[in-house]
Amino acid sequence: MRNKLRIFLLAAFTCLMLAGTLYANEGFVPKWNVGDRWVLEASYRDMRSPGEVWMPPLQWVFKVRSIKQIADQDCYVLHVYPKNSTLKVQAVLWLAVADLRPLRVIDIYPTNEGVKSSERDIDPSDPQPLLAEDTLVPYDLPVFPLVRASASVQNADGFAAYRSEPKEKKFAKVTKVGGLSFKRTIGQKNKAPEKQYADTFAAYRSAGASFQVELAEPRSNTSLIQLWQEGSPWAISSESVARKIRLLPPTPPTPLPQTGNGGDE
Repeated sequence: MRNKLRIFLLAAFTCLMLAGTLYANEGFVPKWNVGDRWVLEASYRDMRSPGEVWMPPLQWVFKVRSIKQIADQDCYVLHVYPKNSTLKVQAVLWLAVADLRPLRVIDIYPTNEGVKSSERDIDPSDPQPLLAEDTLVPYDLPVFPLVRASASVQNADGFAAYRSEPKEKKFAKVTKVGGLSFKRTIGQKNKAPEKQYADTFAAYRSAGASFQVELAEPRSNTSLIQLWQEGSPWAISSESVARKIRLLPPTPPTPLPQTGNGGDE
């Protein structure tokens, strides 16, 4: 009887270990810690001017303030604010730790009556891409995990692991305005990083995999291309008709000035 019990427990433990391994290998989801901080630089096209006229870039700070629970899920509380303190536009995102699914999004913006905020209508049980609409804050996110089209390991340049044309996943999004519901579809495609982005990836090179994600919303003619890389906290690049965004590489610590006598003072 004891031998049978031991065999059963060993089999159960083995199954749990295998399940954990499979889950860990399902795909890429960025992992953060409280206190993590990174900066995005965003350039915006002046849509009122003919041709491609781009305004001076703005820098946005992303900081993980805490981990809290919403709908029984642990969530990162991510605060996004501009380095230019005179720009009163911010956002606070509650993103599930497991897959960065948005559970709560608050946009903060200035008005003639002062600074106000609005909360998005989000269904926590329905994963869908998060698009930064009607805001300058560049917090666009795809649906995670990001999975390569092939199980083979990428080569050093990160461009050789995809062998088949990726399929586009479609997500239905329902927006409620004034008691009325409006439905639209957002498409997401994970594909091989194109060779033209090789230099972009090289600037952030890590040992992890690279991903190119395309988000599209046909009704509004919106299209966004993001480049993600394991080891980076956010997309290293995002580009649409109206925006160009890049993740600033971490700044190495500034060495302390040496004292004249070379001592430790």
